[in-house]
Amino acid sequence: MREFVEAAAKVRPVLERNQAAGDRDRRLTDEAMAAMRDAGVFRMFVSRALGGLELDLHTAVAATAELAKGDPSAAWVVMILNQGDLLTGRFSEDVQREIYADGPDTHVCTVLTPRSTAQRVDGGWRLNGEWFPASGCLHATWALVGFPLAEADSAVAAVPLSELRIKDTWFTTGMRATGSNLMVGEDVFVPDERVLRLADAISGTVAGTAPRHRTPLLPTVLSYMISPYLGTAQAALEHVVAQADKRPVSFTSYQRQSDSPVFQVALAEAAAKIDVAGLLARSCADTADGASSLDYLTRARVRLHAAHAVRQCGEALDGLVAAHGASAVSESSPLNVYLRDMQTALRHAMISPAMSMEVFGRALLGVEPNITPLI
Repeated sequence: MREFVEAAAKVRPVLERNQAAGDRDRRLTDEAMAAMRDAGVFRMFVSRALGGLELDLHTAVAATAELAKGDPSAAWVVMILNQGDLLTGRFSEDVQREIYADGPDTHVCTVLTPRSTAQRVDGGWRLNGEWFPASGCLHATWALVGFPLAEADSAVAAVPLSELRIKDTWFTTGMRATGSNLMVGEDVFVPDERVLRLADAISGTVAGTAPRHRTPLLPTVLSYMISPYLGTAQAALEHVVAQADKRPVSFTSYQRQSDSPVFQVALAEAAAKIDVAGLLARSCADTADGASSLDYLTRARVRLHAAHAVRQCGEALDGLVAAHGASAVSESSPLNVYLRDMQTALRHAMISPAMSMEVFGRALLGVEPNITPLI
């Protein structure tokens, strides 16, 4: 849907204008959130029956990458909240109607790591715990939180944000405007209908019926996760290219960076890495959207490719910063934002290249059990 991607691209100036304020206040501004909501980017994966768009992954990745060009933190929040919609679509239709009672732009944040305790009670569960980092929680009205069912088994609970407390803990070098604070739940009752076994969500044995929510969960999530990294690297390349005729190569006779073969090669190498990341994003999207189920090795391969795409984006940005020069770290330079946000985002555990290679290597060799169920 080219029109949708173009609509997302038109939000870029608003995000650029609000980036510094979001970075300072450690949350996205109301203007930035409203502009993205008006472009429809918060309903990409909501069921059509509930007013959503159920977009294909190619469109979602491309649109979210455009947002990252304006503000990587904004794209990250969109990505996380839309992943919440992907998981919400695995609940029953009654639960989905409850969550989206106020419309398809309802925000659902997600923290699957089960840092909590759960007690079985009549009709449901009582949860006590802390969930962190909760990107997008400052704008969400619902949260999907993980909790342990038994040894090596966990579940996801849908909880209204009004029943949780947010602690202001997100003081970081980058991705500051994501507001990825800590959520605290104390004696929170969750009825059985708002509880979903994580294994069922991953395997696809769930209640959701919309086509968008019948694709393999983790390959879909990981394919989409590439988008903020890709857009950030693309924006950095645009900036460095645009400045190349205006900047000399320090301590050389080159008055323009664009005349330097070393600089030319550095840009070509960065562009190649970004192209590889884009190709892998499209390949992962094709794989995830092209089947209602995938074999174990294919799912592990998608995780490997998603992590490799992200690493290519990080390496490309590092090369661009080195080629551009020391002014990249100036607070007035867009590269400073891209660098800080990229370095922070690269630390997300789900996209760790080392862990993803181990996951795939074990799957390729048939070594069981694997190190994570998130495949």
